[in-house]
Amino acid sequence: MNPGAPFHFSTVAHLEYPAGPVATDFDTLREGIATVPVESLFYHTTRIAVRHPRAQDLPANDFARWVGTALQDAETAERLAFAGAQPVLPLEELRASLLRILDDVGHRKEPEPASEAAAFHFVTARSVKVPLDLEATDPELICEAWPYVDHGAAFYHLIEARVFGPASDDLIEWLKANGGRRMAEVAEDVLGGGMPLQRLQREIGGRWRRALIPSRLVRGTEASETERRAHARAVVARFAGRLRKVPERQTP
Repeated sequence: MNPGAPFHFSTVAHLEYPAGPVATDFDTLREGIATVPVESLFYHTTRIAVRHPRAQDLPANDFARWVGTALQDAETAERLAFAGAQPVLPLEELRASLLRILDDVGHRKEPEPASEAAAFHFVTARSVKVPLDLEATDPELICEAWPYVDHGAAFYHLIEARVFGPASDDLIEWLKANGGRRMAEVAEDVLGGGMPLQRLQREIGGRWRRALIPSRLVRGTEASETERRAHARAVVARFAGRLRKVPERQTP
């Protein structure tokens, strides 16, 4: 992390492909979780937010849903869902938590294996980064740019880059290094709430704007009349630009 360097926004495209293992019961599910790469664990737990960005509530992870539906074990499904609920948990810690839960299942009667059609296929994904024409040199400009950041970019900079790197794409760490510690704390707090991606992005943007109000008020009282007029013109220009991007309403 290089304090003072601008933050460059990027979005990502996700290339999905089979990870190898297939599970039909608890033993084969455990074997798969124990052996697949961490990218596959990330896909089946944390990347749920990208696959369902507009959900009303964040769905349970793939492991929990499959155990609850294919193996009809609601108790284990609930425990697996809870284990995968923290988006930036180190992935080897996540793996260990999932394995401990499945080890407990061995003390109870095994359910009937799932049919071949209902088998669990492990998947992994590779992210391809695509730079956006957006950058910010200070935390306040991050807040200004946020409405123009797509869901994939928000997920990448808030979660994926925190887990896999590079550090230069970790927005929270950039905020901490560049005078935006309060904004970083807001983002970390919202991330822990388990929200769907669209709602999470909207909530973070709203809290950021509220967090910046005191500093903007102080700066406004200290600014000269010329600076205040220049700021007002800039606000009007940005607002007009946003209006131009709104499609005309269709008449019935």
